[in-house]
Amino acid sequence: MKFLTKRLFLVILYWLLFAFSGSTQHYDWNLNAQVIKGFILKHNEYVAHLAVSNPSGFEISMQQQLNGSRDWESLYNKPIVNYGLSYYDLHNPKLGKLIIGSAAMDIPLFKKEKASFYFRVGTGIVFATNPYNRETNNQNNMVTSRYSVLLQPRLIFSYQLSDKFTITPSLNITHASNGAQRAPNRGINIVTANLGASYKIISRKDEVIEEEIRTSVYDYKLYLIGSWGRNTRTLQVRQPKPFYNLIAYGQKYLNKKSDIGLGIEYFHSLGLKEQIATDWFLVNSTDPIPDFRRVALVAGHDLKFGSLYLTTQIGFYVYDPSKKNLFTYQRYGLKYHFHEHILGQLSFKTHAATAEQVEFGLGWRF
Repeated sequence: MKFLTKRLFLVILYWLLFAFSGSTQHYDWNLNAQVIKGFILKHNEYVAHLAVSNPSGFEISMQQQLNGSRDWESLYNKPIVNYGLSYYDLHNPKLGKLIIGSAAMDIPLFKKEKASFYFRVGTGIVFATNPYNRETNNQNNMVTSRYSVLLQPRLIFSYQLSDKFTITPSLNITHASNGAQRAPNRGINIVTANLGASYKIISRKDEVIEEEIRTSVYDYKLYLIGSWGRNTRTLQVRQPKPFYNLIAYGQKYLNKKSDIGLGIEYFHSLGLKEQIATDWFLVNSTDPIPDFRRVALVAGHDLKFGSLYLTTQIGFYVYDPSKKNLFTYQRYGLKYHFHEHILGQLSFKTHAATAEQVEFGLGWRF
């Protein structure tokens, strides 16, 4: 559990590094409050017995209005960075309540003098008051860890009533998963309609002169990234086992916002090895025990925010003798470039709606 908490903390750490890398600039700050009401999404048949209540709650957040002081801020039409604390009452004693610490970015889709639309990309840490327990709460197969990882997209309408007040109704999806740290690993998805408002508490005093955008342009780059972590594969094997991945990834520059890439990835999962070794049908079969190692071809896209990249990838297994998963996988994560060549990565690997692992990685860009 300490291992998981430490890695979840890194999610917030990446965002803080990203946000405060320009802390010497003068920004507007708003205080935002949201009232939350919605429903639990039945994303598969195994959670139907829990997707019957209507959660409610509230959210308080500090909002940093970016103003173009850094090159990428102008490129994205001056987005908003949020640091929030949320409370969700799931109105189901089996599920309990959720307390969420989050960091997010609101990217403008449409912007006028008073009215704007934003799309939010958010992440953070979720604390559950009543997670799965084999003896006392074994029906809660949605929220199975005390701490889990948050993914939170949101569509926001913003209308400015005055220089100080802005109303911010929104549609929101809150996904919490333990990244297969514990089984069962169904995760929870909450769809909500939020009613909120912002109040400007700090106005920048100095006029900000926007800089000319200067983004280094390259045709191709090569990445070598190693990642690791622990996961739980089955209810029969409850102790998390380590895994190690290695990816060689070539990337092509598209424009100042986007890169695309192709690569090859190797997976070495000791949890999968133990799952195969404890599979009665495989052990008692006359066929050889399948290899636990896997190799895949992967394609992906990076959305760039200065030194921070939002990564999405899809992979196709070309060597997977055990066939314990779907033949494709997806990865969603953050890459932060600490140096021209050195980067850190934190990501989710999933098979469709089922998370396989949370990955912490270090890499080198050639």
